[in-house]
Formats: sequence, structure tokens, C-alpha cells
Amino acid sequence: MSKFTDKQFWAMCDAHMSRPVPLNDADLSRPFVYQRGYGVFYVPGGCHPAAMSLLLAFNHGYLNAIDLASELNLEYSSATADRWLEETPGAAFKSSVGKRIQAGKLSLSELRAFGEVDFVFGTE
Repeated sequence: MSKFTDKQFWAMCDAHMSRPVPLNDADLSRPFVYQRGYGVFYVPGGCHPAAMSLLLAFNHGYLNAIDLASELNLEYSSATADRWLEETPGAAFKSSVGKRIQAGKLSLSELRAFGEVDFVFGTE
């Protein structure tokens, strides 16, 4: 698991994200956002687009997803969340209304851990 800076941690708090949990220890029945290298972040209902967008910002060296959305000329948070899922290897989420996990590109070990997945972009 990667360690977060204080500024990243507080940005995660603002996005209502839990501290990451290793995939093999996670309760996948709860709403979550997963990124390889970090783990599973639990999020309350309706907060997964903001969490996904924040992770995209971190991936691009930003602390603020709205600033990144402006830089990339994308709508925050729907388009930035979609971009995160599309471009991030080992990315998945489960919303509070979805019954199945949605994923971008996953490894075989991630597929085994998640079980049934609806692929948005396919496997690695």
C-alpha cells in the first residue's frame, strides 16, 4: 500500500473515502472504489465518482480533482470518474445502487478476488 501525504489524506476525507484496505481483506458487499497499489476505499452512497476523480488527480500529480478536470477539459465528476476507470490499470468500483462490481482493466488475481465483474473496458 502506498502512503499518502497529509494533504492527500485530507482530500480523501473531503471525498468521504476510508483508508485503503487490502483487496483480500475487503468487504466487497459495501460500496467501494479500488485501485491497484492502494487497495479498497469504502465510500458512502453517491460518493464513488468523487473518490474515483480524486484518485485520477493523484495519478496525475494533482491534489484536487476539480483542478485536474479543468486542465483536461473534462466535466467533474462524471467524466473524470470515467477517465480514471478507463486509464487506470487495476481499477474497479461498486456503487451503493449497483449489485455488481464494475471494472476497467484487471489482472487475473484481481478477477479471482472480485468474482463476477461487469467490464467497462476489458481485462489486461
